[in-house]
Amino acid sequence: MSNDHPMNRPLTLWWIKKDFRLADNPALTAALAQDERVLAVFFFEPDILAAEETSAFHVAAWCEALTALRNRLAPHGGEVLVLHMGAVAGAAYIHEKQAIRAIFSHEEIGSEVTYRRDRAFGEWTAANGVDWHELPQTGVFRGTLDRDRRAARWKAFMRADNIPPVPDPGQLQKLSIPSDHFGEKNLPSEALLPQNFGHPLRPDQLQYRQAVSEPAAEATLQSFLYERGQCYSGGISSPNLAFTCGSRLSVHLAWGTLTARQVYAATEARQAEVKEADSEEAKAWKNSLRSFKSRLHWRDHFIQRLETESGMEFMPLNPAYAELPTPGDEYLERWLAGQTGWPLVDACMRCAASTGFLNFRMRAFITSVAVHSLRIDWRKILYPTARLWADYEPGIHISQTQMQAGVVGINQLRIYSPDKQLADHDREATFVKAWVPELREVEPKAILRHHLSPISDYPTPPVDWRENSRAMKADYYAIKTLPESRALAEEVYARHGSRKGPRRPPRKKTTTP
Repeated sequence: MSNDHPMNRPLTLWWIKKDFRLADNPALTAALAQDERVLAVFFFEPDILAAEETSAFHVAAWCEALTALRNRLAPHGGEVLVLHMGAVAGAAYIHEKQAIRAIFSHEEIGSEVTYRRDRAFGEWTAANGVDWHELPQTGVFRGTLDRDRRAARWKAFMRADNIPPVPDPGQLQKLSIPSDHFGEKNLPSEALLPQNFGHPLRPDQLQYRQAVSEPAAEATLQSFLYERGQCYSGGISSPNLAFTCGSRLSVHLAWGTLTARQVYAATEARQAEVKEADSEEAKAWKNSLRSFKSRLHWRDHFIQRLETESGMEFMPLNPAYAELPTPGDEYLERWLAGQTGWPLVDACMRCAASTGFLNFRMRAFITSVAVHSLRIDWRKILYPTARLWADYEPGIHISQTQMQAGVVGINQLRIYSPDKQLADHDREATFVKAWVPELREVEPKAILRHHLSPISDYPTPPVDWRENSRAMKADYYAIKTLPESRALAEEVYARHGSRKGPRRPPRKKTTTP
């Protein structure tokens, strides 16, 4: 084979990270425009597989999404090289077999383990004369950011006319693997199972986990916008209704089987369809679509915090709260196991462990219980809960954990009562009975009164909720009211605060029902 043969020419790589899709994929589009032959590659990286944040839910998503991507490419002659090795080692292996001239990937806003990997990868590309192009796939911006102008910049990024077309079959044919070079290490699709990477799914997780692939993402988006989404506004606070009324798109956004820009464009198109209708059904759709669209903005807002402040995985955004007392770390395992003696808390924890999902309200609730009522250090729950969420997005998870813990210092402290939340959101104990089998034969009224009249064969809470919450608030406000804490809070707001609407003074009431 001559040196001029395409198989011997320097390679262009599409490095697949969290972008298992063909639609709205700037990295793929740019790679295909760069060269007549592009090598698509995904690395099952040992360091990420072994990271504290990684769980079977995540690895299963990679496996399923990769297999679906391969299946989508196969009719057009496209392929994906899958290697079980680190990104730097994998790139070096490819480069040794056939020189790499350029690599295209998306800008990943991840935790420390992927941030450290990306730094090492950048050093490798620079040392080997390889051009590495990272392209944004979200409305999260690198470099110096003026928060006062971020909203306009975000809206411009989200414009539907920015979405690149899906590559045509002729383009997809470029995604081929020089089999004589890499065939022996290329993992076949039948080997892409989470247990083969040290993360087996339990039977209940296999039963309840959400499918993750580009076709599944497209179907989920359509069913939400045209069937399920009418009850979004008002339904997403309920643990019973959120599985249906919620968009269920978070897992697809997390692993990149579709983009927020696609969702935003589709939502605007759906809004245009119902705009002129004045039926009660249309009004419900309008309210729900408006609420949902605003949350797409909030999603990138919170991820932006991690991009701007990578150290927040380890330290509070407001350093004044670094030494907030946390005497309850001994209760961590009991909380994680769903054995707290608070029925709704236990149901939430067990549901999350089986399904990988909880609605936003319940995630905030269980975090508040852990940090404020049991007084566990927020850093101690960060990775265990990351492993629970099938839709784990580091920027959202870390930001929301800090926010619910109160250590951002610019938001109102919310302390949720386990008993009041149960009465408000699961009065008939439907959700509790679904996930706490030892309470299935107990009357709902008895479950609601468990804190007053304990149920036999079910644990009682390890602490007095009211007393512990009161003590926590005393410690918290002793820090918050210090002049230096207030000054730090202003700095945090300048860097990370939302600019949507005026800042309101904190209310006196700090216990959330």
